[in-house]
Amino acid sequence: MPWCFAVSQAVLLSREPAATLAPAAPRRHWGRWLLLGLGLLGLLAGLGVPFLLDPWLRRTLEEQVSKRSKGRYQLRVTQLHTSLWRRSATLHGLRLRTATTSSPDSLSQPRLQLALGRLSVSGVGLLALLQRHEVLVDSITLDSLTVHLAALPQSRSPQPLHRQLPFAGLRLGQLALRHVRATYGAGAQAPVQLGESALVLQDVWLSAAGAADPGRVGYARAVAAQVAGAAVRVPGHEVKLVRAAFSSVSRQLRLDSVLVHPQQPISSTRSPALRVSLALPRLVLSGLDAAQLSRRRFRADTLEVTRPRLALTLPARQPPALHQLLQPYMKECRLTSLRVTGGQLRVAGLALAPALAEVELAASGIQVLPRQKVPTDIYYARAWQVRTGAATASLDAPFYHLSWQSLQADSRTGRVQIRQVLALPTMSVEALARGKKHQSAHVSVRVPEVLLTGLNFPAAANQQQLRATALLIRSPRISTRSDGRFATNPNISVVTPEMLGRLPFRFAIARFAIQNAALAMSFRSPRDPQPGIMSIDRLSVRLRNLTNDPRRMRAATPLTGEATGWLQNQCAARITLRANLLDASGRHMLTGEFGAAPLSILNSMLVPTRGIAIRSGTVRRIRFQMQLDRTAARGTMWGEYAGLKLQLLNQQERPGVLHRVGTSLVNGIFIRDNNPRKPGQPLQTGTIASSRERRYSVFSLWRQGMVSGLLNSAGVPAGMAKKLSEAE
Repeated sequence: MPWCFAVSQAVLLSREPAATLAPAAPRRHWGRWLLLGLGLLGLLAGLGVPFLLDPWLRRTLEEQVSKRSKGRYQLRVTQLHTSLWRRSATLHGLRLRTATTSSPDSLSQPRLQLALGRLSVSGVGLLALLQRHEVLVDSITLDSLTVHLAALPQSRSPQPLHRQLPFAGLRLGQLALRHVRATYGAGAQAPVQLGESALVLQDVWLSAAGAADPGRVGYARAVAAQVAGAAVRVPGHEVKLVRAAFSSVSRQLRLDSVLVHPQQPISSTRSPALRVSLALPRLVLSGLDAAQLSRRRFRADTLEVTRPRLALTLPARQPPALHQLLQPYMKECRLTSLRVTGGQLRVAGLALAPALAEVELAASGIQVLPRQKVPTDIYYARAWQVRTGAATASLDAPFYHLSWQSLQADSRTGRVQIRQVLALPTMSVEALARGKKHQSAHVSVRVPEVLLTGLNFPAAANQQQLRATALLIRSPRISTRSDGRFATNPNISVVTPEMLGRLPFRFAIARFAIQNAALAMSFRSPRDPQPGIMSIDRLSVRLRNLTNDPRRMRAATPLTGEATGWLQNQCAARITLRANLLDASGRHMLTGEFGAAPLSILNSMLVPTRGIAIRSGTVRRIRFQMQLDRTAARGTMWGEYAGLKLQLLNQQERPGVLHRVGTSLVNGIFIRDNNPRKPGQPLQTGTIASSRERRYSVFSLWRQGMVSGLLNSAGVPAGMAKKLSEAE
């Protein structure tokens, strides 16, 4: 092809000997010298400008700090190096401190001491800086920073930070503070001390657009911080933090080993302000929206608190509610879930003084702000689950001690279960009576399980009302001991139906039950150091409509119930109850029945307390019906028995000569030994009549009525039976 031929010819011609070409004219080398001169000039400029610029910048920085602070602060920079080629600057040995002499106008600025090992600035947009446009900077790093600030500066400009810049804006790739230590406050012990810490801000955009960006934390796209050691002194307390870490990218805040120490020890005496002692090994807050937090909106997914040990003394006055405390600082406060594991709690300043171990808490749907009074919410949460291990408390302090081994409560199911409940006196029968200055039952209670179902948790939390479907007490063991040598309680008893209806809170329990209870009663009379003993075994109680709510408690819908058990474990008994708890007269009805048993089972109580023994006699059946109110017990008793003989005893519980005579008279004149006297004859009924002493409980009135009916049915005249039943 022609173009191929032409190319081959050109190649051949290029290989011709050079001697065949015409001689070249001589060249001048002035261009090389020009390039060399320009290079030397650039080198001199590159070396000379920094040599002159660095000292000038250092002096300018120091002068500007003094000028703008009106002589209040002095800045010293040990070294400053700039690189125009790299658009960077590095400063070493910065010292900023309050001047010993300053103008009066600058005294409003707080005392400050600052030491910075190294400050590095890289990637500065010099042209934009000169033109006062938005400046781009790759990174700023502050290393080995120590700051002591006596007080917070007084802000003189309400304008945001980006409007205070001398140029249009600043876009910073990264701002890092490493190895930072700081103290805040005056005095030898500063109120705030910050240990080894670090802070990294990514993509900081100081501009109006950056401030308005809802995805930024302040002006930064991402924030990460670490603290190793911090101490804060607040009124009455000192707070210490061993370690903390936060990242807006992972949206997690972690605190390790938080300690709160009160200046005054935790005590049972209430103080003007709340006193708290806290040891918190670990706290993790996940899903924290830091961008919203910077806009006074707290939103997070989960707060986990591990093994907190909290003790506190309640203040003399009730503090404001949580939403009232947060209102000035937060517009919104929401948390999806809260979990506390392995906690310990002790509360002083309460009569109960509770102390709980192995506390487990779980809450969901927590919303404190904006405050909405949702009827189904419980202490700002939709639901709570609570578990505890062993717990202790004072009951009627200092006379009784209350404890349990475990508690479980779940507001979602309305279930509360308490296991191994103990209520024990802290002193002897005599010491208890002396402490109360009158006779008082020395009661010991042991309950394997208490189960509350259908509990309305929102009503309990928000309305202080106890509403539940059922309350079950399983296999309680109750022991009561009394000493008749002390004076009678001068106060009106609160253990009565009318007092139950006047409780200062509403309650409504559809079903109440006690299963397989055992009751042991002991009474020491003044006449005999040997106490009288009575027991009720296999006791079961069932009550319905136990409430003081006027909508549920009426004459047509009263409290009803029945109880069954065995007296002295030998005589079966059954009692039914009907009562209107809102009847101011305390009117109620009691009916009952006792099965076959030897009457001698009563001797363990009668002999030491009354000086009377039942020598013989057998009960076939006893029935009674009583109407009771605030004044008396009235009714009828039907007692079927045979072979009744009594024995009067002396102080030594023996039948003396006179007591034998008295026994013969009583058995011959007053006592009806058989009822009915003969088979086929009508049964002689007994009249129940006994006046009420309001210092005694309603159970004493029940006993008085049965005693008067038994005595009268056995032949004792009604007046004498009434008087004997009312004897203390």
